[in-house]
Amino acid sequence: MRLYRPHSFFALLLTGFFFVSLPLLTALYSSVQILDGLMLQSIVAVYRSVDMVTSTRKIAELLQDEERKARVFNVLGEPAQLLEMNETHQEIVKALEYLIPFNSDEELAQLIKELKLKENHIITVLNNVAHDPEKNKNELEEVLSIYQDLSKLAISIVKSSHQLMIDEVRALKQKVNKDKEKLIWQTSGLISFTILLIIVFVALISKPIRQINKGIERLGDGDFKTPVNVSWPRDLQDLGLQLDWLRKRLAKLDKEKIKLIAHISHDLKTPLASIKEGASLLRDELVGPINNDQKEVVGILDKNCSKLQSLIENIVNFNLAQARDTPYEKHRIKLDELISEVVADQRNSILARNIKMDVQLVPMEVNGNEEQLKAVFDNLVSNAVKFTPDEGTIRIKLKRDGKLATCLVEDSGPGIDEEDRVRIFSPFFQGKEAEKAVIKGSGLGLAISKEYVQNHNGSLRLLSSKKGGRFLVTLQISG
Repeated sequence: MRLYRPHSFFALLLTGFFFVSLPLLTALYSSVQILDGLMLQSIVAVYRSVDMVTSTRKIAELLQDEERKARVFNVLGEPAQLLEMNETHQEIVKALEYLIPFNSDEELAQLIKELKLKENHIITVLNNVAHDPEKNKNELEEVLSIYQDLSKLAISIVKSSHQLMIDEVRALKQKVNKDKEKLIWQTSGLISFTILLIIVFVALISKPIRQINKGIERLGDGDFKTPVNVSWPRDLQDLGLQLDWLRKRLAKLDKEKIKLIAHISHDLKTPLASIKEGASLLRDELVGPINNDQKEVVGILDKNCSKLQSLIENIVNFNLAQARDTPYEKHRIKLDELISEVVADQRNSILARNIKMDVQLVPMEVNGNEEQLKAVFDNLVSNAVKFTPDEGTIRIKLKRDGKLATCLVEDSGPGIDEEDRVRIFSPFFQGKEAEKAVIKGSGLGLAISKEYVQNHNGSLRLLSSKKGGRFLVTLQISG
C-alpha cells in the first residue's frame, strides 16, 4: 500500500497541521470528559450530603416535637394532642423513608432501623392507651422514657451522616487525584506523540526546502555540475526542475564567459607585450639617448604596463580557477614547507615595516597542486602584510584536526567592516579598509584563493574577530 503523499506544499502543511492537532484535540476532549465527570460527581455528592444532613436534622427536630406533644397528651389526655402527635409521626416516617437511598452504610441503616422500631412502639402504645390514660399511666411513663434513647439515636444518626459526608468528600478527593494522575499521563503521552509528529512533519517539510536551499547555494558557489533534485511535493519538484534548468543555462554561460575572457586576455597580451618591449628599449636607450624627463615618463609607462600585465594574469587565473573541469597536476605537498616559503617571499615587506611574525607550523602533507596552494597562502599572507600597520603582528598557525589540516592566518590590522564581510570573496571587491592599505590590489586575490581551495575539496572562511582579519583554510591531509 502506497503512503499518502500530498501533491502540493500547501497540502503538506494542512496535513501536518491536521495530524499535529489531532492528539491535542483528543487530549482536550478527554480532559473535558474527565472534568465533566468530576463536576457531575461533585454536584451529586454535594446534594446528597446536604439532603442527608437536612433530613437527619429534621428527624431530630421532629422527634423533639413528637416527644413534647406526647408528654402534653400524657398530662392533659386531649385527643387533639394525640392527633398532632400522629401527624408528626407520619412526617418522621417520610423523613426516614427519604434516608433509604443512604442505607448503604450498615451503621446508619442499623441506627435508622432501631429508631424506627422504637418510635413505632411509642406511637402504638400511646394510641392503645388513649381511651383510658389513668389506667395505663405507669405504662405511658415507661414508654415516654424511650424518647431519651430516641434522642441519642437521632444524635448518632446526625453524626453518622456527617461521617458519611466526610467519607464521600474523601472518596471524591481520591477520585480527583486519580483522574488528575490519569489526565497527566494521558496528556503527557499525547503531547509526546504530538512532538513526535511535529518532528516528523518538520523533517518532511524542511527536506524539500533544504534541497532547494542546497541547490541555490551550489549555484551561488559556482557549482554548475551537480543537478538540483527536489523529491516532492509536486509544486516544489517543479521549482527544482526550474532551478536545474537555470543551472544548465548558467553552466553554458559560464563556459562562454571563460572562453570570451581567455580570448580577450590573449588579444590584450600581444599589444601589451609590444608596448612593454618598446618601453624597455627606450629605458635602456637602445634606440638612442633620452633625457631625464623622458626617462621618468618611460619608467611610468613600464610600471603601468607591469601592473596591467599582472591584472590580466589575475583575471586569467580567476577564470581558470572557476573552470573546475580543467585538469591540473596533483601530488604530495609538504604544507608547512610551502607556507614557510611563502613567508620568506614576503620577508622584504615584513622587514621594511618591522612587522612581527608568529609562525607555528606542524609538519604535514596534503595532496594537491603546488602552484594553486602557493597562490592561496601567498594571497592570504600578502593581504595580512598589506593591512597590518607598522610594527604590527601577523600570526600563522598550522595544525592537525583529525584528518584535516587547518591553517589560521590573522593580522593586527583594522579588520573587515561588517558590511563588507558577506562580499569579501567576491571578484574585484575591495572593502572600505582597502583604501587605507599600504599596497593596493586588484580585488581578485581572495576570490582566486577561495576557488583554488574549493578545487582541493577544502574551505576558506572568514572568522569573526573584534580586531584584525582572521582567515581559516581547511584541507584534507593525504593518508
